[in-house]
Amino acid sequence: MNDALTLVTTEASGIFAGLKVADFTWAAAGPIVTKQLADNGATVIKVESFKHPDSIRLGGPFIDDKPGINRSGFFADFHSSKLGISVDMSNPAAIEIIRPLIEWADVVAESFRPGVMKKWGLDYASLKAINPRIVMLSSSLYGADGPWARHPGYGAQGQALAGVHGMTGWPDRPPAMPKGAYSDSVSPRYALSALVAALIHREKTGEGQHVELSQIEATAQLLAPELLVYQVTGEEMTRAGDAKPGSVLHGVFPCQGEERWIAIEAVTEAQFTAFARLLEAEPAMTEARSKGPEALNAAVAALTAPHDAFALMAECRAAGVPAGVANKASDLLEDEVLNAHHHFWPLDHAEMGRLNYNGPAYRFEKTPSALRFASPRLGEHTEAVMTRVLGFGQDDIARFKAEGLLQ
Repeated sequence: MNDALTLVTTEASGIFAGLKVADFTWAAAGPIVTKQLADNGATVIKVESFKHPDSIRLGGPFIDDKPGINRSGFFADFHSSKLGISVDMSNPAAIEIIRPLIEWADVVAESFRPGVMKKWGLDYASLKAINPRIVMLSSSLYGADGPWARHPGYGAQGQALAGVHGMTGWPDRPPAMPKGAYSDSVSPRYALSALVAALIHREKTGEGQHVELSQIEATAQLLAPELLVYQVTGEEMTRAGDAKPGSVLHGVFPCQGEERWIAIEAVTEAQFTAFARLLEAEPAMTEARSKGPEALNAAVAALTAPHDAFALMAECRAAGVPAGVANKASDLLEDEVLNAHHHFWPLDHAEMGRLNYNGPAYRFEKTPSALRFASPRLGEHTEAVMTRVLGFGQDDIARFKAEGLLQ
């Protein structure tokens, strides 16, 4: 079997084939961007410090519930098709290793607080001096300037500041934090689009540039309708629970079994009537509806509770009523739609074994995506990258190890 370096340097295909990326991103918002590059043909070299590895290596779920630096499913899902090296970035001498990497790269991506890359001598001015064609992507929570630029923060704070928490939950209760960080999911899409625009610009002009993104600003785009309503009418939109303006019925209702739920929406009177008839409860639902949304939701919940969620979903769809089971992770792996689209890619990891990785949610007809290998163990490709990409010899590697630069 070909090794990972051979796969990315000589057998790469995809829309980003030939693109070379030095990846300093960490956590989620940055690595999601570079995963799209790697899974579409780019050679992505993830740089970690073995003294301070990517934080999500320390977060579960862990394979077999056994924590370990190379056992995190969270980390694995964001790092398919990437090479990984580990260098002590806190050592000023690390620049001897990193400089050839910058000379090699087309793109440098980072997602630290502003100032970290400059501390390492890797701010855009320094990178440009090494490689004038470099395109740098910087993604941070608050952006590169402003009063909070250097304040620490994660996605939970980002989505709160972007207004997402204020819109999530029930109107008579405090804000509810959605599971996961919306800013980590939303901002990479903007970052990738901006990065591609910069690469197109470089292709046309030969000029590199610095792309700088605020994750909060990107996430605030989710609330564009609410912002417009407030500016036009003065009405402050807030938490509305399951309610949705314009829908006759809109909610998530219990079904048979432990934590089984189904999402149902009736936008039209015809859909509402079809759903009521399906449950053989047209008079009861009509009466409940006359008493208001809370009474209607309570009546529907009592009616759906005895049903199997998947069977009810099928019946709703046959009747033209939009419905979907609230899937668990185990359901997703068996989902007929995802499997029909070949969404999951089985990849072998040296420590975690074979796992199904999320593939891309898009398809390129001419340049199909391909997850080529599993996420790297910490420093897994250090020696191969040092010798075969950066041109160092074994004596250099021995010296770097003696100096504490390499593990």
